[in-house]
Amino acid sequence: MRRKAIDYDAMFKDFLGDFFPDFVAFVNPELYAAIDWAQGYVFLEQELINALRGKFKIRGKRRHTDKLVKVQLLNGDQHFIFVHIEFQHQAEKGFALRMFLYRALIQLRYGLEDISAYAVFTGAPPPEEETLYLKPSFGTELAYRFQSIISVTLPEAQLLSSIDNAFALAMLAAQYVYRSRNDPHLRFALKVQLFNLLRNHSHIHFERTVKLFIFVRDLIHLPKKLENEFEVNQFSLVFPNEQTMIISQGTKNFTEKLYEHVFGYNPAEVLAKERQKVELEFQKKAETERQQADQERQLLLTQTIHNLHQLAQMDVPQIALMMGISEVEVQKVLNTQTPSQEG
Repeated sequence: MRRKAIDYDAMFKDFLGDFFPDFVAFVNPELYAAIDWAQGYVFLEQELINALRGKFKIRGKRRHTDKLVKVQLLNGDQHFIFVHIEFQHQAEKGFALRMFLYRALIQLRYGLEDISAYAVFTGAPPPEEETLYLKPSFGTELAYRFQSIISVTLPEAQLLSSIDNAFALAMLAAQYVYRSRNDPHLRFALKVQLFNLLRNHSHIHFERTVKLFIFVRDLIHLPKKLENEFEVNQFSLVFPNEQTMIISQGTKNFTEKLYEHVFGYNPAEVLAKERQKVELEFQKKAETERQQADQERQLLLTQTIHNLHQLAQMDVPQIALMMGISEVEVQKVLNTQTPSQEG
């Protein structure tokens, strides 16, 4: 069976959506300090994607993701931040031109010149000529320089010292993926190292830690056998005293909370609601069947009383005695028409 391809595009889209401030703080501390984070920020990349649809024809599976973010600076000005992440091992020819066209389109579309652009390479370093767009033309020269972040060239010591920054961790994970591309056992060791780093940084907010655990787990993919070994290894570290799989209430509560922080809902609550829904549906069905049975009994009683009165020529006291009901009830039925007489 062919191994399912890793959807890097979706992974990094979610990552930047969750940790955008970390990204800005890592790549440009000056810009981070200038942004009024209290005003929030808006992702606009879908508009950009729709505008660019069909303009760039790339063979094969898409191996990049784009983010366009609008922020407000502390001085009140608006500012755009464009992020392009390349997953493939080599930047395609014409990459710098594409970055320039992205920038030109953003400016034309929104009428704003204040645009910061960043290209993030998670694989091999790109050719130097693809980190700068330079176009001379008979005495006229067009130059566009954007900031390039190349994961494999970032000093490992710097990334380790910045582990509290989520984007630094992502770049370290990408660096480890590339370094171990031909050695699954080295990749196993590096994945364990990253999990140990995360686990030892207990002061990081719980929700952030959970999302980073999941990002590292999915990004640093292992062969099935090693992945199983990795999971067993990590469980024993998280629950060191569990010699057998004893699921305590505390463990259940932790798992439910973990799931809720990651996926936005508590599975136990969902299950309880589903059970309640089933019980309500069962009760409703039972009540409907009971009402139907009562109607059928009443119909049979009505038809019997009318038959005894009309066909057997029995009077009210005789019918009441025979049916074991009061004379008032018999008279009430006789005052109504039988279903066959209605209409």
